[in-house]
Amino acid sequence: MGHMLIHENRPTWSPSLGPQPSDEHTAVLLLHGLGSSHNGTYMTNIAQRLLDRGVRVFRADLPGAGPSCHSTPLPPHGACHALIFAALQYLSSELSIRRWGIAGVSLGGSIVLRLLSDSWVCARSNPNGSQLDFDIIGAVAVAPPIDLAASCMHVEAGVNRLYARYFIRALKKQSLERADLWDSWKARMPHADFSSIRKFDETMTVHLAGFRDVQDYYASGSSRDLLHRIDVPTTILIDEHDPIVPAHLFDRVNYSDTTRLVRTQFGGHVGYLCRGPGDAPNERSSRFYRWADEWLAEELVSRLASTTMQG
Repeated sequence: MGHMLIHENRPTWSPSLGPQPSDEHTAVLLLHGLGSSHNGTYMTNIAQRLLDRGVRVFRADLPGAGPSCHSTPLPPHGACHALIFAALQYLSSELSIRRWGIAGVSLGGSIVLRLLSDSWVCARSNPNGSQLDFDIIGAVAVAPPIDLAASCMHVEAGVNRLYARYFIRALKKQSLERADLWDSWKARMPHADFSSIRKFDETMTVHLAGFRDVQDYYASGSSRDLLHRIDVPTTILIDEHDPIVPAHLFDRVNYSDTTRLVRTQFGGHVGYLCRGPGDAPNERSSRFYRWADEWLAEELVSRLASTTMQG
């Protein structure tokens, strides 16, 4: 793609596993969050669970994230939905994929929602007005910051700053590495402010990604006021105690009829640990496991299987 890398995994499936929920023309695209990549723990966990169920999986490195930093000077950011749209077009054309499930975690989830609310996707057409030759048949967004500005403020408040410091350390490390690769990063480094995520966006992201200012960036990447446009069956998973994405962002939102909001009490920010296999998400038992990885895979497989049977 030039701006991002896409990593494909094909499933190993046998009839003993039951009906295959997808075919060679159906696949899932996974998007990661800030500071992660296609190789993040939750990305590989979710991918494996989908592969175990016979689903073809593509894991994206967002522009400038992971190994893609060697092919583009763009920074990882939350307003790259147009590039994701272009990636879907490219993969569909080159690999004859006609049906997509799409899921994102944290910033990746926000990008998914912004993509689904885009006028091109809603109209099922390309920017030139021609009809798309693929369809998005289901989506999941986990802990999506649907208001980027509000989420940046929330993570800088009180004890949440512990999480902000984690992201800042990762962003600083990435910036130094990219300054060795790209002249544009090297030129911006003397102006970099790593005191907060918003300051980093003001001094680095907006300049490197071509936005007018930080308000332009945050508005371009936020979907809170656009969720009523979504006509793809979509599930949003949030937690009431998320230290990065405040749960109140999801109150008094005009959701589309195809959007379902799931709230939990023990998820934090994409932690979603639960005790005891088979327990409900909000119950406690004995052994901890990451229930959301399994849950997300089941959500997508269910949608893919029902669409395949109808088709």
